[in-house]
Amino acid sequence: MSGVSSWLLGIAGVVILSVLAELVLPDGQINKYIKVIFSFMILLVIIAPLPGLFGKEYDFNKFFGGESTELQEDFVYQNNLDKLTALTEDITSNIESAGLKNVEISINANILSEVFEVKSIYVDLSKMQYDANFENKTIDNAKQTIEKIIHNFSILEDVEVTFSQ
Repeated sequence: MSGVSSWLLGIAGVVILSVLAELVLPDGQINKYIKVIFSFMILLVIIAPLPGLFGKEYDFNKFFGGESTELQEDFVYQNNLDKLTALTEDITSNIESAGLKNVEISINANILSEVFEVKSIYVDLSKMQYDANFENKTIDNAKQTIEKIIHNFSILEDVEVTFSQ
């Protein structure tokens, strides 16, 4: 969508919202204030592209929501950290239920982006112990079992797994 059409669409949207608000709200004092607020919003939408025409960039976020982006970043970070912790615990419990104990999992993921993306997984087998349930007690069989468990998670299908012995 071009700049002019999005600008006109923004003006039309604010005008439609103001008309709907006027129809829904009862007559009285508050209706006057709502009309003033919507008139101000229409004026802001109309003059918003003017600084761009004069070659100056103007950031309205400085005035309307500087702190909300920081709160959103904190929320994204904490949410992704919780996902990472839960994923590590799930993988570890599945490996233990398969008959391998003391396997340490380290997941390399970008927890600062809005999309949680796992880049690689590091598996430390130096302290690994076999349980009685595990059948073929070789290191290659253990690696295959661990890789199969990791790739069963849909988010980890194409992730590189590195082992350390």
